[in-house]
Amino acid sequence: MTTPRWLATLALAGLAGFATLGAQGSPTPAITVKGLMGVQDFKDCGLEKLSPEELRRLDVWVTNYTGRVIQVLSGSGPGDKSPTPTATVVESRIDGEFQGWDGETIFKLQNGQIWQQSAYAYTYHYAYAPKVTIFRSGGLQKMQVDGVRGTIYVTRLR
Repeated sequence: MTTPRWLATLALAGLAGFATLGAQGSPTPAITVKGLMGVQDFKDCGLEKLSPEELRRLDVWVTNYTGRVIQVLSGSGPGDKSPTPTATVVESRIDGEFQGWDGETIFKLQNGQIWQQSAYAYTYHYAYAPKVTIFRSGGLQKMQVDGVRGTIYVTRLR
């Protein structure tokens, strides 16, 4: 089966993830809704009413979602043998202050790895260098932080 050109282009953009870090370390998404839709469709959908921050968050969501869709379509989604394997369990500590997560949080670990929250959830919890455990669950990676109830889905960036 051949991949349509538009899907390949979308895949490259989605897999590129976040191109840069903006002000205050905010990720700048590789895909923008306005760029995908075009000006008229963007207006027709009422998206011009969104604040710049709301629009940035929507762009981040679309970028993350596109990456997940591409993983599924390419057969590298849940249950696959990833080309960059992650140990079954990663145990480390957050490098510095931890203040919970808010939907697109990036976590730098003391072992040098960098992970990003891959599904929306919000929690606030302050701790300095808490222990973290990252493990596979249903083909995806989950992170547990000591002292925080529940887990979140994460993706390894580095």
